[in-house]
Amino acid sequence: MHNTIEVHLNLTRDTPNSMNFRDTYAGLGDAWYKFDVDAMGNVTLRANADGFEHLARYFLKMARGQKKSSYHAHHYVESGKMEGPELTIVIVDEHE
Repeated sequence: MHNTIEVHLNLTRDTPNSMNFRDTYAGLGDAWYKFDVDAMGNVTLRANADGFEHLARYFLKMARGQKKSSYHAHHYVESGKMEGPELTIVIVDEHE
């Protein structure tokens, strides 16, 4: 028998063209993450537990929020930074 983790989560329903991030941070103390890309294009994501929790909530909202195709969001590659390289996440139809 496999061990399991039970997850109960309520997130706000956003519009197909907008997203509220307050609930993705709710109850978390110190959400931190950073994406790095090397010269070969390999991507590394480093995050603390709260950072992974925030990103999981964020991606669930993107997946279940009935976003319009081409909806996109820009974020700095390191949580808490207000300048520098950006991470852009885009909703697409199938495998565009």
